[in-house]
Parts: sequence; structure tokens; C-alpha cells
Amino acid sequence: MKNAPVRAGSLLEKLTVERAATAVGDFGNTVTLWTPIFDVRTELIEHTQEEEPADTGSRITIKASFSIRYTPSLKMTDRVIWGGEIFDIIGLKVLGRKQALQIDVRRIGP
Repeated sequence: MKNAPVRAGSLLEKLTVERAATAVGDFGNTVTLWTPIFDVRTELIEHTQEEEPADTGSRITIKASFSIRYTPSLKMTDRVIWGGEIFDIIGLKVLGRKQALQIDVRRIGP
């Protein structure tokens, strides 16, 4: 994506952004709760999937990059749900003059 504003016609995907909160459980243990903070329309920029051997078989790493309209409230500690799967945010990059935000995510699974 260049420094052009995000076009509504290119926002074909949907992400749900979640933020973690910690609470004390019934037995004094710390519990992490994930709460949806907003849904956003996004453009998928790049999507890769790699398979590598692991101790218990193979492990798949999925990486993706998305472009959304700029929002200052997104944090690296948040996570996103895309296509029913949970992804960790591994990078945030402001595009243009705060016109857009590139979100790089990763999911490691079996």
C-alpha cells in the first residue's frame, strides 16, 4: 500500500480486535480474559503459511498483513481474530500521515 488513503472498496476482510484483562479466579489464581474492543473492516495485504517439523509432528506458522483505517487505540499486546482463528500482533506500522495502519499478525499451531 502506498501513501494513499484507504479505499472503502478494498476493505473486504473483517477483523475483531481483543484486549486482555487479568482477574483473580476463585482459588486465587490469575486468569486472563480477552474482551472484544472493536470490529474493523480491513484489506488483506499478504498471507503466508509455512510448515516446519516439530517434536510432535509438524507445526504450521501463518503470517498475514492487513491495512485498516488509522486508529491510535490499537496496541501490540492486543490480538485479532480473522476467519475464526486467533492471531498475535507482531507489528504495527503507520502508513502515510496517519491515514492507515498496517497490522502484521502471526499464528502458530499444529
